[in-house]
Amino acid sequence: MQPLSPEEQSEWDQLRQYREKAIKESGAKLAEHVMTFNDGVIAIIITIVLVEIADPLSKSAYQDFFSQIFIYLISFFVVANFWYEIHYTFSFHIMRAGKMTMVCDFAFLANLSLIPVMTKWIMGDLSVLSVVCYGIVYFLVQIFELATEIVGMRSSLPHIKTFRKFWGRFSWLRFIWLFLLNLVFILISFVQPRLGMILYLAFPIINFVMPDNWNQRTRKGDK
Repeated sequence: MQPLSPEEQSEWDQLRQYREKAIKESGAKLAEHVMTFNDGVIAIIITIVLVEIADPLSKSAYQDFFSQIFIYLISFFVVANFWYEIHYTFSFHIMRAGKMTMVCDFAFLANLSLIPVMTKWIMGDLSVLSVVCYGIVYFLVQIFELATEIVGMRSSLPHIKTFRKFWGRFSWLRFIWLFLLNLVFILISFVQPRLGMILYLAFPIINFVMPDNWNQRTRKGDK
């Protein structure tokens, strides 16, 4: 193989530097693209529910119309709560993303897209089965959201082993908490399906409208 000419060597070095720079920045760019994709998909999830609401063409359809509006509002705030949480995760915890981060995030979105459908089911045909199915989907959304955060943190902080170890233990505690909470809700649903439905729908809405710990600390600092 003949040696490269000075001009060819210069071009090769430039190409190598460009590739190294692209690889170095790929994680940050992917994290940004995934967050943008989340915004678009969640906006579509919310909009589709609204589009499905039929206009009341007669007085007899008013009750169903307002019922659909109420279901839409409940679904809106449940989905909005998850949007805030995943947005917070990408804004403060995930600076770089790898392929597994994207896979976990897509699984999160896939299950989240079922929330409006499941909400319509439990509010339109309340039963033990409907509430339990809602609970399973709700739990999967939470788990894949947590998985996205864990995998994203590992991609963002690959060399800080002490923090990763601490965060791993904290994540396991969160997983246990989510599992036990959903288990309690599901067990309640077997006895009182209506109470189970109220708990599942009220919990994320209350979580959404209440200030989080970060906001509380910020206000205390302002004072």
